[in-house]
Amino acid sequence: MSASALVSHVMTMLPDSQHSQALWSGCGHIYKFTYQGDMLVAKVATVPAQLDHRHITQSEHSLHRKFRSYEKELMFYRDTAQSYASECALPEVKAVANHNQVFISVFTDFEAQGYHNISKADPSHVTQMMTWLARFHAIGLVSSPSRGTYGRGNYWHLSTRPDEYERMMSGLLKSSANQIDQRLLDCPYQTLIHGDAKLANFAFSRNQALGYDFQHIGEGIGVADVMLLLSSLYCGRDLELHAEQYLDVYFEQLSEALAEHWPKEQFLDLEKCWRHLWTFVWADFHRFLLGWKPDHEKLTSYMLHQTELCLEQLGEA
Repeated sequence: MSASALVSHVMTMLPDSQHSQALWSGCGHIYKFTYQGDMLVAKVATVPAQLDHRHITQSEHSLHRKFRSYEKELMFYRDTAQSYASECALPEVKAVANHNQVFISVFTDFEAQGYHNISKADPSHVTQMMTWLARFHAIGLVSSPSRGTYGRGNYWHLSTRPDEYERMMSGLLKSSANQIDQRLLDCPYQTLIHGDAKLANFAFSRNQALGYDFQHIGEGIGVADVMLLLSSLYCGRDLELHAEQYLDVYFEQLSEALAEHWPKEQFLDLEKCWRHLWTFVWADFHRFLLGWKPDHEKLTSYMLHQTELCLEQLGEA
């Protein structure tokens, strides 16, 4: 099948499709369909002038950010995914297109390949996701010449959230936001990060995870993905119990993924750098949440403690 014919088929079938799932806040739909005997999935995204979200009033800046996120996702699937797929499972891309600001991505249905979404992760699932992240980050550390074309990764970094920053109450975290951001930028070990690593963006087979949804891909440090994933899995006492455990798992897997490419001393230097910034990635996300939804359930005691440690480190500098 040609990619252009497949995209045309998707555009033709949209009005009549009965097998769809809405995307976040009115930004389009996911469609499942069969084409020439293959079970496929199409992600068809648009950006409305106003989002269907009770906590968000869309500014010009946020509108541009959302457009850019879908552009980045298409870029990744079109230009980069193939070089990553041998090390970490990704959707099999059949076609991508930007059709008059309608962003279309077509994939083989990963359920037909033995992967399934889950609503609650057990320890084996968490380890599989940490392994996936480690392998993904390792590729960017070793050989990703295109990572700079995506700009910064994740959806909460300071430069992409001026509206939320302005809404923050005055305080030490707000006044330290630029310092925290600069520390993350100054880290010499930058890689390509997923940017929205949460349980909903992974599917699982019997022995590995598959990652998808790359709207917030870009440059960053790997532990930012680890932090976000853990915040999507645990809260309260569970987060305090498991965060350091799975951070160790992540670094074990990253060491293994880099073993053939880097001397041990270089990996240990990266680990030291990223572990030092562990409190900073939590404080950075904390800053975003306070400006977006200050009663968010992710504002846990663990996050607050990590922010305190981060601010103490800044005060000692």
